[in-house]
Amino acid sequence: MIFKKSKAAQVWFFPPYLVLIGLVISFILEFFLYKNPIYDHLLALRLIGAILAIGSIVLFIKSVRIFSERNEKLHPRSISTQIFKDGPFKVSRNPIYLAMVFLLIGVGLMFNSLWFLYAGFIIFIMLHYGVIIPEENYLEKEFGKDYLEYKKSVRRWL
Repeated sequence: MIFKKSKAAQVWFFPPYLVLIGLVISFILEFFLYKNPIYDHLLALRLIGAILAIGSIVLFIKSVRIFSERNEKLHPRSISTQIFKDGPFKVSRNPIYLAMVFLLIGVGLMFNSLWFLYAGFIIFIMLHYGVIIPEENYLEKEFGKDYLEYKKSVRRWL
């Protein structure tokens, strides 16, 4: 049996699973196995964490809404028919992945747990190399000069 290679981006991971796994493992480590605090009861950092977590959810929803409004599939292995250059995509080429990482950091600050920060860093690396780089390679082939110009004008993360 011969399998045809998909024309879409050949990402290594499905990003929502990465974040969910990171949250669950961090939660288990922090609350059932070994507490790993960042600070000693600083309410300000907990508040910053809450703001970051809520902001990441808002960023995620706004970014996903653009996909929905333009009838574009959200899965990174789907064929892309357009490049988004407005809304959150004016500031970051990857606002959804940025929101995922910020969620882990925000939850880590809220719960005063380094485990969530470790997970955020690991997932940042996994998203960068296993999802974003393959997506960028695909988009360069698919959209050529238009994507390269967008890439020059908007940062990958922030």
